[in-house]
Amino acid sequence: MNVLQIVGCALDTGAGRAIRAVHEALLEAGVHSRILGRVERDLPEDLFARRVPLLQRLPVGVTNRLYMWHLMRRFGEIPAGFHPVSHGLRLHNSPEYRKADIIHVQWSHAPTLGPDFWHAINREKRPVVWTLRDMWPFTGGCHFSGRCEKYVSGCGQCPLLGGGDETITSDDVAFKAEHYGPQSVFVAISETIAKQARKSTVLRDRDIHVIPNSVQMSQLRPVDKAQARSALGLPANKFVIASGALNLADPRKGADIMRHMLNIYRDEKNVHWCVFGNGLAELVNPVPENCTGFGLIRDEVTLGQIYSAADVFVMPSLQESFGKVTVEAMACGTPVIGLVKTPAEEIISHGRTGWLAKHGDVNAVVAAVETARAMPIPKLRNFGVSARAAVIDRYSPEAIASRYIDFYEALLNGNQS
Repeated sequence: MNVLQIVGCALDTGAGRAIRAVHEALLEAGVHSRILGRVERDLPEDLFARRVPLLQRLPVGVTNRLYMWHLMRRFGEIPAGFHPVSHGLRLHNSPEYRKADIIHVQWSHAPTLGPDFWHAINREKRPVVWTLRDMWPFTGGCHFSGRCEKYVSGCGQCPLLGGGDETITSDDVAFKAEHYGPQSVFVAISETIAKQARKSTVLRDRDIHVIPNSVQMSQLRPVDKAQARSALGLPANKFVIASGALNLADPRKGADIMRHMLNIYRDEKNVHWCVFGNGLAELVNPVPENCTGFGLIRDEVTLGQIYSAADVFVMPSLQESFGKVTVEAMACGTPVIGLVKTPAEEIISHGRTGWLAKHGDVNAVVAAVETARAMPIPKLRNFGVSARAAVIDRYSPEAIASRYIDFYEALLNGNQS
């Protein structure tokens, strides 16, 4: 079985690490898996991941910058992450593509998948698997729609483009719907994003399967709390609340909730915050004295110490495709507080491995924190034990790779259901 994994991101990003972990598990299981795309240089040869050469990437990058520049001249400032199909790499001309039995688009965005690639996919006779890691495959150009649901009706009059009379986004939606082709099958990494895909104009007539994201568990194990706090310079005898995101000030990541909570607990002497990610000073200024910020963490050992040091982890994101940090914290034996109407509902068992709070309601999140604070320490620790048990096998790369192998074999046998 030859599988080509098409990747539009570096393998050291959040999505990239999940893709790499399952790819390595597939290789370990004997699957002839290969990665092609916008990955970083100097990867190990035995990873079988090839970066598209600079001479192929450079003209695509320039034309896409010009395209977005023209959009901004017409519509004004456009948020990062918005990009309709415009110009992309000709990945379908690669030897890896020609040799594959299955083409698996693992992470898709405009600068990787151009019109020529879509035309090739539309003609494809082999199975083409699309993993839905965000909403871009079924929107008019955004990776996350926020409160906008225009993707349900076909986009157009996009709020990101001023809400005026434009057809760029509706044309993009129509283009995607037309070019997926009969051999395309879709796998969402959570039931939450599957529900959104099933409502969309592009994919409402398609079957949307769900195979969760994978989380590399090798470094994610509980560390003695006293040792973890000592290593991180955190107070030993306070109630420690952890939280983190790539960009803490991102509204989608629950910035308003975090800002309120940091201010609510600013003068609480028995509480200490442990926060990782960019944007802490932008989120709250001045940063409370009872808050330790670690910035962006790429060291898995330190990340595991942060999760382990906490009594509870707060995941305030309003919109996620999966929520990897939820699983990571639980794997380190820490109960998590998340929001309903997000993938946290699929990961957290309310009242057993953590708590689910009303979507967007900071008071509900605070109430969950206070519930945890009021618990006897042994009972709270048992929550952490249950949290680890709930995720350690379910989301491991080996478990997810096994599900994909079964899925690939079914597709090759002609069964798309």
